[in-house]
Amino acid sequence: MKRIFLVSIVVAVALAMGMGSMGAATAIADDGTETNETDAGVVDQIRGLLEDDQEEHDEDNESESDASDSSNLHSILERTDAKNASYQQVESVDNWATDEQRDELTDDEREELEAWLAAAPDPDDRIPEYVREIDSETYITDWEFTDGQFVVHIFALESTTVTMAESADWEEGSGEYRTMVEDVDEGNNTVYVNTFAGENDGVALSFATPLSMEEQRGPYISTGTQGEQDPFRHFGGTSGLFSGVVMTTGLAALGAVIVVRGEESGVVQA
Repeated sequence: MKRIFLVSIVVAVALAMGMGSMGAATAIADDGTETNETDAGVVDQIRGLLEDDQEEHDEDNESESDASDSSNLHSILERTDAKNASYQQVESVDNWATDEQRDELTDDEREELEAWLAAAPDPDDRIPEYVREIDSETYITDWEFTDGQFVVHIFALESTTVTMAESADWEEGSGEYRTMVEDVDEGNNTVYVNTFAGENDGVALSFATPLSMEEQRGPYISTGTQGEQDPFRHFGGTSGLFSGVVMTTGLAALGAVIVVRGEESGVVQA
């Protein structure tokens, strides 16, 4: 309202000044047209007053914003017991309480702030035990692989996007692998990833987030390489290979017995 009233006064004054000096302030331009120098001056005055008013308005808004932040801070401190404060409330107070802001507080207010922060839960304590970091804000807390599917439990301090890619103990040739992009919320999340891995393949899943790319790192989880566990898997596995060896040895022994007996029978007949 104040701005509208001020602008109205400025416009009214400008019009009065323009009307009062209309006849005496004209000049001939190079192309023969008349211009009103007084009008141009009035417009510049209006612009200047409006810009000054806008700056004052912006300063008022900034002051109101600071006052609002301070009010919210005092509201948290007064209405919320420090031990029961949420991590978000603790972070809000901690982020506000810069050295500059603390200097604006009285000694009693500063002591109250320090005591509240000391008694409040530490936001870093909310990170649960985890298997692996994806980045400094996102963690794999648990996982399992069943029937060709990974089930991954992820904890995130902030909402983010996780990109996952399958890798397996592939044989020579060509094939395909699963990729997946999942948006995870702040807190605990469960992600399901189907794979193309065969029944006897070892399979792994790698992870990346925008932050992990900035940090130039990324983790993976793996069932282990089946080839290392059973180097004879291509021959039916260890049991299949040794079964074949036993059968081959048995048949060879049986053949030798038959040959020996045939030779003995021939000697007797002769």
